[in-house]
Amino acid sequence: MARITYTLGELMGSVGGLTFQRNSAGAIVRQRPIPSKQTTTRQSVSHAAHIKWLFEWQKLTQSQRDAWNVYADTFTKINKFGQVKFITGQNWFETSNYYMEVIGEAIMTSPPIHTLPENPQTFNLVLSASQIQLNFTEAHDCTGNPILIWVSAPTKRNTPTVNQIRRLAQITEDCPIGLFDITAVWENAIGLPWTPATLFPNANIFVCLQSLRRSSGITSALLCAKQNTAATAIDNIQTDTGDDLQTDAGVYLQTD
Repeated sequence: MARITYTLGELMGSVGGLTFQRNSAGAIVRQRPIPSKQTTTRQSVSHAAHIKWLFEWQKLTQSQRDAWNVYADTFTKINKFGQVKFITGQNWFETSNYYMEVIGEAIMTSPPIHTLPENPQTFNLVLSASQIQLNFTEAHDCTGNPILIWVSAPTKRNTPTVNQIRRLAQITEDCPIGLFDITAVWENAIGLPWTPATLFPNANIFVCLQSLRRSSGITSALLCAKQNTAATAIDNIQTDTGDDLQTDAGVYLQTD
């Protein structure tokens, strides 16, 4: 940092790698600070997806955009945590199409019939020394309502946060009653091997299910289960109870 004297006028702001400003010592010039925060991979992917759908929105005709705006004025959105949100027509276009593209459906240029998804099926989270499994306890139409499986890294927290369960492990159209192994997709999403006895012997694992309506692109709120790895020697572990989460259909479910 250096003090400077101006002969004509006064400079303020940044030019190239230098910043001109004034403080108690007078006019100074210093190197422009470089932000130290790095964008994560997930943030980069999210930003790229948003830019893609912004471009798709701009490709719509004005009448199509008007139709999405009317749709937004008519319907509210219930997010992952069961909270009612008012979103714009552009937001509806983006959120309705995002997972539709992932499951191989065509982009909806006009608003769909507002059909809500089925509730995610109830399940138990079953941990062992070598596997992490879901035990589906009821039937579900996975063809018309594919299931998004969200997972968390091992944590000491007792309730899931937004960032913890932002890791999408799998979208499945195969969810029969009984055990469903997610060990490999959990490892891929989290970036750790499933070896709880050595790496995380006393940590909580969260798994949340979200249902997606194929015909409308609307997703439900999350249905979550938690289990601690300290008991991985037991083959059949029941989930904690009392994790109430609301779905788009307005029904409260429990993981009991």
